Amino acid sequence: MADIELGAKDRALLLGLMSAGGAASNPELRDWIGSPIDGAHRRRLEELGLVEGEKRRSYHFELTEKGWAWCVAELSTEAPARSFLQGRVLYRLLPVLRTALEAADTSLAEQVAALRRTGGAALTARIREAYWKLADAPQDWVPLTALRPLLGGAPRADVDAALRELEREEDVHIAPEADQKILTEADREAALRIGGKSKHLLAIDGR
Repeated sequence: MADIELGAKDRALLLGLMSAGGAASNPELRDWIGSPIDGAHRRRLEELGLVEGEKRRSYHFELTEKGWAWCVAELSTEAPARSFLQGRVLYRLLPVLRTALEAADTSLAEQVAALRRTGGAALTARIREAYWKLADAPQDWVPLTALRPLLGGAPRADVDAALRELEREEDVHIAPEADQKILTEADREAALRIGGKSKHLLAIDGR
């Protein structure tokens, strides 16, 4: 996107967030790419409308539509000036990814989601199993605060990706808590970010 000029680290942070599925907390980003989004970098990316951040126990970030569009455009961009070897190699590989996406007739977001779902079928099954341990009946709302500890320590980014995948299924519903005043800090930390909104509750129609 020619109207947005970013430094090398800003670019790396955006691509790192994209590779994590488009949404992650700072602790997850630190584990995933070795760096959080903080300080001047956070302020700049938020002000440009490329990411949305929410402060819970730690900052959680989500790529906006504009952020995804930037990532797509970056697949056709030259490496930043004065890039190190790794950066120059990366920007030689990005056009290869673009060509592969075009050949597969799939979007960047869809492909990243597919890659993050490695083992995802098993994880979505575990989420369903955990739900029925907590729900008394179909369509009971179960807090994600209670659900997450039952998933055997699966990485947060993978759980979030599996929850987003489940929400596309007709029998699964993920919603915000209507009464925001009753939310605890743990509830806010466990929330799933979808479309810029924090969602705290899961319901499934039937087994």
